[in-house]
Amino acid sequence: MTPGTHAAKAEPRATVLNVNDHAATRYLVSRMLELAGYQVLEASSGQEALALAHQLPDLVLLDVEMPDIDGYEVCRRLRGREETQGLLIAHLSAASITREDRIRGLAYGADAYWTTPFEEEELLANIDALLRLQRRAQDAIRVRDDFLSVAAHELKTPLTALRLHLERTFLLGTRTKAETVPKASLDKGLSASLRQLTRLQQLLDTLLDVSRVSSRRLKLEVSTVDLVDVAREVHQRLEPTARSLGVELQLELPSGPIVLFGDRLRLEQVLYNLLTNALKYGSGKAVLLRVEEREDMAALCVKDHGIGIALEDQARIFERFERATHTQQSGSLGLGLYIAKEIVTAHGGTIVVDSTPGEGATFQVLLPLRRTERY
Repeated sequence: MTPGTHAAKAEPRATVLNVNDHAATRYLVSRMLELAGYQVLEASSGQEALALAHQLPDLVLLDVEMPDIDGYEVCRRLRGREETQGLLIAHLSAASITREDRIRGLAYGADAYWTTPFEEEELLANIDALLRLQRRAQDAIRVRDDFLSVAAHELKTPLTALRLHLERTFLLGTRTKAETVPKASLDKGLSASLRQLTRLQQLLDTLLDVSRVSSRRLKLEVSTVDLVDVAREVHQRLEPTARSLGVELQLELPSGPIVLFGDRLRLEQVLYNLLTNALKYGSGKAVLLRVEEREDMAALCVKDHGIGIALEDQARIFERFERATHTQQSGSLGLGLYIAKEIVTAHGGTIVVDSTPGEGATFQVLLPLRRTERY
């Protein structure tokens, strides 16, 4: 290999620990990495590699044959230390190796085992691919941790309220015979408890839906559905909630039915998710639900006049565990729009958003007026 002018693919200032006891090879690899945009740490022995690994480089490029501690043992020790066990490690060997050598290297904890000689571009491509996979895994872990934090918060809220309502109702029920317990007080406590149980059920149903979508087990119970009737029913269901928030929930419907083949309960879920989202982020202003027919498509539109969604976030919000805002105070698991999109897709339709920050958002669902089976 000779150093060249390979275009950098690496993340800016990603760090590679280059471990090789052969000075010329170590220099050539380090120079190649530096020209590709990496920061490079160098070690000429296993002991030096173990010491430098505490700086937590993005990748350890580890030679197998070294005079003091071979690469296999260095890898094993790094994996055995809590602070370095998560490092990305790739063996790089110029020696002739056997299948057993590769198995041994991977068994000791290496993430890859590469042998030379090969072209500079090939090595850089391998390094870039390995780092890219690691970043994706780290992003997945971050998303998982964020979701678990929000989910725990969302589940804890109704559980805490439920406990308080039940404790209060229990105390009322344990009064002596001489004390009169108004029936209205018991009814109030039980009704509040039932509301919290309903909220818990909704949260658990949402999590179950995500599991079904992810494993492609979301089944549609297809029948003839009138979207006008669906919209009217969901509007009536949410109108008390909107009224309690001081929000006018407007409804625009055509004079006649709009019929298609679909899963009524799932389509209700789409509208429910879109409308509750609009009520949440609509800044207390009017929210409009409109249903209309466009040639061979049925159109559902939900429009609010709230905080809006930045252009760079408009695709992200349809992904799992993503929210229109970046705060846990949004009171959302970040699943409503994701589930809505998957249901619409299962019906052969599309869902898009048009929004300007500060000017509200319009979500539009288009559904074909013919039978489609995707799941």
